[in-house]
Amino acid sequence: MKKILIPSDLSVISENAIRLAVDLSRAFNSEIYLVNFTKHPLGESFTATGEIDKKYADEENVYTISLVQKYHKQLGQLAAKYSTATSPVHYQVYDANLKKGVTSFIKENDIDLVIMGTSGEESVDEFFSGNHTEQVIEVATCPVISVRENYRQGDFSKIVLGLSTERDKKDNFLKAANFLNDFAVGLNAGIEIVNVVDPDKNNKAEREKELREFAMKFGLKNHAVNLVTNSDKEKGLISFARNRNAGFLAVFTHAEDGFFRIFRNSLSEDLSMNSEIPVLTINLHNI
Repeated sequence: MKKILIPSDLSVISENAIRLAVDLSRAFNSEIYLVNFTKHPLGESFTATGEIDKKYADEENVYTISLVQKYHKQLGQLAAKYSTATSPVHYQVYDANLKKGVTSFIKENDIDLVIMGTSGEESVDEFFSGNHTEQVIEVATCPVISVRENYRQGDFSKIVLGLSTERDKKDNFLKAANFLNDFAVGLNAGIEIVNVVDPDKNNKAEREKELREFAMKFGLKNHAVNLVTNSDKEKGLISFARNRNAGFLAVFTHAEDGFFRIFRNSLSEDLSMNSEIPVLTINLHNI
């Protein structure tokens, strides 16, 4: 977890992601990259100096340049506010839209983790609506953490992993499990594997056996297996994590399908909107 990317629209919501990144950096000594993704004509060498006005001061670009300069200044203020000697915050206005920019930035800078602020709302006008977070999860080749407003640090020594035994048994979870192990070890955390069981079904013994076999097959360390009875899967999972005061709620997913398909169907929407605990999503399709 040496490099963390925070896509930022400079809102209070996105600042929550910086706070979480700083909390994580105490354990991992991470470098933090605070980036606003906005199409602009200034290139990667943009430094917000006054000289650029002369070069690009045509009517079409004046507004964009002014906006980029404003963003750059605000990013710099945030970077100064949250930088530490061991975990510096780098900042940049990257010349690309969100989806394309995140894809390129992760590759160019060997990013290990993306953290995004989200309101948990449906509005398509909001930069960090569920739709935009979903887009990042679909393209990111590293795990993504979504964090809601009013973030407060939970117990980082507790990670709740919501896991289904109903999905394709041929899925390769090894890289995801390795990341989760490294993440847990860095935080000195235990992993609470949770499967939400329908009250009307009498297959608890079978579910528990499958969960234990999964954990053994993919080498999950320092783990415990839990079955939660609830007809509402997301509520059961969130309630368990809340009762444990967990630092993170983790899920494995595919971009297009999966038991916990974050930010797509009602289950995932409820997780993003209702979980005050940061949600760590590992997209099996991309890692």
